[in-house]
Amino acid sequence: MANGLVSSHNHSSPRQPVSCRLHQQVLAFAGLFLMMLTSVANAHSFNESYVYFDVTDDSLSGRIEVTLSDLTRVQQGTAEIETPLTEEEVTAAQQAFFDYFEERMNLSYEGRPYEVEFYGISFFGTSVDTFAQLHFTVQDITETPTTIQMSYDGLFSDVDPTHRGYALIGSNTRNGMDENEAYISLIFAPGEGQKDLYLNDEPTKDIALTFFEHGVWHIWLGFDHVLFLITLLLGAVMRIENQRWVPSESIRDSLRETVKIVTVFTVAHTITLCLATFEVVTLPVTLVEAVIAFSIAAVAIGNLIPRFHAGSWKVVFLFGIFHGFGFANVLEPLGLDPTRKALGLATFNIGVEVGQLAIVLVLFPIFFALRRLTAYRVIGLKFGSVALIAIAAFWFYERTVGWFPVFGETVAQVAF
Repeated sequence: MANGLVSSHNHSSPRQPVSCRLHQQVLAFAGLFLMMLTSVANAHSFNESYVYFDVTDDSLSGRIEVTLSDLTRVQQGTAEIETPLTEEEVTAAQQAFFDYFEERMNLSYEGRPYEVEFYGISFFGTSVDTFAQLHFTVQDITETPTTIQMSYDGLFSDVDPTHRGYALIGSNTRNGMDENEAYISLIFAPGEGQKDLYLNDEPTKDIALTFFEHGVWHIWLGFDHVLFLITLLLGAVMRIENQRWVPSESIRDSLRETVKIVTVFTVAHTITLCLATFEVVTLPVTLVEAVIAFSIAAVAIGNLIPRFHAGSWKVVFLFGIFHGFGFANVLEPLGLDPTRKALGLATFNIGVEVGQLAIVLVLFPIFFALRRLTAYRVIGLKFGSVALIAIAAFWFYERTVGWFPVFGETVAQVAF
């Protein structure tokens, strides 16, 4: 491949016709853009399991809560399943699930591993799915320490890399905590090993780091937010002349436009993230998610029709408000108690901005380098915007009405 590139730039080689070069540019750019969109869409999945601990002076026990769908994935060894296991089927195979999680959850104290023994299973229903509760006790504890070491890689290490594991202190008789269903102590993701689990109060720096990491991961895995940024960046390296897109002549002007867009978006979603987190203003989740999907289509239409692009910062600010409510919907289940709310909010938002900045730093140089190619205008601004509108329309319909009644599954498989 390298030799081919060298020969094509050799001065002795015949010059390719313009139509041939354009055709090659279109094909190359189409491959790059479609590959990027496909990777984004295929990864649009997020599953969670929870490990609760009940702490006393001389005992440590708990449960793992995981959906029947995820247990089916464990049994079948694949993220794609057709029919989840029933409660009866899970109960019949409970020892296999006990062995699976016993191998993938490790607890220790000062280098000495604890033995975890599973002893029973129960179920409860939610609007998401039916959850199984795999109950366990930690053996050989005479005096419960204040800190233990924990590793957990259930599902995301071998079945579904988008899965996340959360550790929570469900109850603690030593500090009066009872029936905690909100505040998450640890988040486990692919590639993460052992972490300190504080069985009393968690240090401030660890709270900050946990929420910062979750903010970064959320923007990277929140692909509707990523597509919104991509849609904005496509036009940031261009300028409008006589109602037509032409390449920007100055990287400074393009950077200024990008900084303005990102700043406006940041200010808008920060305002509503704060208002929603402190429950000053809240909106229905369905409305927020639908408007976020619509925002992608609205900006993409501006890419297709340049005269609609004027004053785009106003559009970005308006939709940034709804993206902020979307961030708040993710932050709420992480369980910010009043004393930690300000810290968690601040570090989560910083994490979101760092994740957003990383996306811009990767994509802006690519788009700026390609902006002069006819293929960029044809594939990026036109074909790419049409593709983004189609994806946004599908998400909008899915989030407001549901799957297409007859061929929804086929459409989903093609689009995702």
